[in-house]
Amino acid sequence: MKFLFASFSLFFLVLTGFSQSKPAKKTTPQAVPGGYTISGYLKNAANRKIILTENSFYKSRQQSDTTTANAKGQFNFRGKLDEATFFSLRVAGKTSPHYFFLENSPITITGNADSLWAVKITGSKEETIRQKIQQMMMDTSIANRYKRAELNYTNARAINDGKAMQAAIKDRELAIAQERLRVKKIIATYAASAVGVNVLSVLISLGDVAGADSLLTLMEKTDIGKTLQATYFRQQIDAMSRLNIGKTAPEFAQTDTLGHLVKLSSFKGKYVLVDFWASWCGPCREENPNLVETFKTFKDKNFTIFSVSLDNNRQNWLNAIRKDQLTWSHVSDLKGWKNEVAQQYGINSVPANLLIDPNGKIVARNLRGEDLTAKIKELIQ
Repeated sequence: MKFLFASFSLFFLVLTGFSQSKPAKKTTPQAVPGGYTISGYLKNAANRKIILTENSFYKSRQQSDTTTANAKGQFNFRGKLDEATFFSLRVAGKTSPHYFFLENSPITITGNADSLWAVKITGSKEETIRQKIQQMMMDTSIANRYKRAELNYTNARAINDGKAMQAAIKDRELAIAQERLRVKKIIATYAASAVGVNVLSVLISLGDVAGADSLLTLMEKTDIGKTLQATYFRQQIDAMSRLNIGKTAPEFAQTDTLGHLVKLSSFKGKYVLVDFWASWCGPCREENPNLVETFKTFKDKNFTIFSVSLDNNRQNWLNAIRKDQLTWSHVSDLKGWKNEVAQQYGINSVPANLLIDPNGKIVARNLRGEDLTAKIKELIQ
């Protein structure tokens, strides 16, 4: 649970995180009636290439366009979208890109190429909503409460103070409940917008699939519920609902590092942590030392780990396994976010995991660090 508040307190990072493994395909936007126009000016961008790239995690084909700013740093883009969605703007040779919502309307972008994070974007209602939500999510009071509870739990555990540990767990659960409520209010407020639909990902990451389902059901009664993004979330939520605690984990099989097909059912009779991760995922790599310790502690007590990678580069995958000393079973189809098992299990962010009992039933989801250790001890002992 240690990474729970790392993403939704910085809303824009949540939005961009899902698109890391989906490369854009080059298209040339044309001036189309009812489309978008971008008129831009960036200081320190004179004669530099400006790259506009779609970052829609729910689409397989992404738009991309490149232009060159004139000697004054001015540039233009034109095109048409099926629906409002997430894009990035990058200046060749400069720092990190700027992420924003683009829709079919006249849009202006002004700022400095050396500080793209601070550019001003006007003309997009969706981007205005995104900025409002981002400001709302910057309130860290609930996240701080969660972190204090985590620290209190760690300190109590160090001295084996059971009463203090239970109090810390209660505080942590209250913080999660508060954040779920806050996110649901945000989604309800902006339920008619593409950004509102996008925030469903935050609620899902908080483990409130039922809440996301209810809100999406209301959205589906309006036009916003007919968009590609809403359809994607419906598929994800339905898949995750089939994986509730107490349900049987669906069978799957993928190829391991040696090219052998490995089935989930081959581990039947053991407690199995099905772990979804990727070599490029920072939080996954940070969690790996905890998994290594968990595996060492329980591997001789009817427990194992079965990792599914969302990598698309075989060598990066193998290097990460070797470097992090992950000595359990690993599989991947090297399709990135299109990993067939990840889609089957409704995985839309990593790290993610499911703990399965010897009979193949799901007994827990998304446990990490001390929470995972405590749950396994409870089950095995």
